[in-house]
Amino acid sequence: MNEEELAVVWSLCPGLPPSTLRRLVNAFGGIRAFHEADVAAWIEVGRVDAAQATRMDAWRRSGASASRIRQRLEHQGIAVIARGDEAYPARLLDLQEPPMALYVRGRADLLASERSAVGIVGTRRMTSYGMEAARWIAVEAARRNVVVVSGLAIGIDATAHAAALEMGGPTVAVLGCGIDRCYPPSHRRLYDAVASNGALVSEYPPGTPVRKYHFPERNRLIAGLSEAVVVVQAGEKSGALITAHFALDLGRDVYAVPGPITSRASRGVNRLLFDGATPLVDPNDLFHGHADVEVAAERSLPAHLEPCYRALERHQPVRAGELAALAQLDLGYVFGALLELELSRVVTRHPDGTYHLLPSNMHGVRE
Repeated sequence: MNEEELAVVWSLCPGLPPSTLRRLVNAFGGIRAFHEADVAAWIEVGRVDAAQATRMDAWRRSGASASRIRQRLEHQGIAVIARGDEAYPARLLDLQEPPMALYVRGRADLLASERSAVGIVGTRRMTSYGMEAARWIAVEAARRNVVVVSGLAIGIDATAHAAALEMGGPTVAVLGCGIDRCYPPSHRRLYDAVASNGALVSEYPPGTPVRKYHFPERNRLIAGLSEAVVVVQAGEKSGALITAHFALDLGRDVYAVPGPITSRASRGVNRLLFDGATPLVDPNDLFHGHADVEVAAERSLPAHLEPCYRALERHQPVRAGELAALAQLDLGYVFGALLELELSRVVTRHPDGTYHLLPSNMHGVRE
């Protein structure tokens, strides 16, 4: 087996976490040297216990084949990309310990280094301000065909993925569990949408459950796959700050969206600004020079929709009945106009029944 095949085989060794495999490969100076070492060397040099070494030796003797592994995974819709493969993301080689192998479901081409990519991360406990900011940034990225990279978590992450998908833009979700597991379970629809229209990525073998320590490891991959990282909202102990520090260590640009000093959700991000992160007050500043395609021209709005649109600008988020009363508009007209605006992707309707302008249209629709 060549080194890429060895990486595939060893990445699936039962009971051998990716972090331990990386450490062992480094300790022996390469995966072939590690593969050919005897059990005693694994214990002495690799500092694994005897039981672990015995399990590893059994796996080595099992005759596991990279080609059979790839074939089995392909039947599950999963591609495996080993370090050294042409398809391996070059940006991840900047990491101190790049993954030995990646499991991908969806468009593996989105991981290529020639694709512009931005990481959008933040707190799980986002405010309406955080949601609006995350959507605006992700929508502007999607309009430019820039890949939105995040972690599928509740809050800012999910908002960024969903906004990119709504605009038909590319997005990559990096998981802290096996590629065949959806976490959190409530994000099944989003997980399936990313798998169908973007890419799911994990360094953990299929079947690996969620573990708390997986998330910092996951965060380093978000930073590694991104040209720049934006922290939208983050508390003082938010995992998004870990992603930002990984990005700084890699020499990536780190941006932070300023928030109210009275908001717990913005304490961490405001501290990033104090420590020197670049303030992001308009996504156009972030994407200047990073566009892969021309931004769509501003849309004109049909005259009959203007009253509803302008009222929504003033009162959003708002329900249809409330908007009609506040703007003194006919309720039937408001329902019809909101439907047209929603079908035209000018507004979005939230699960609670309120309507909100899509961020890309706050400054993009003109009389």
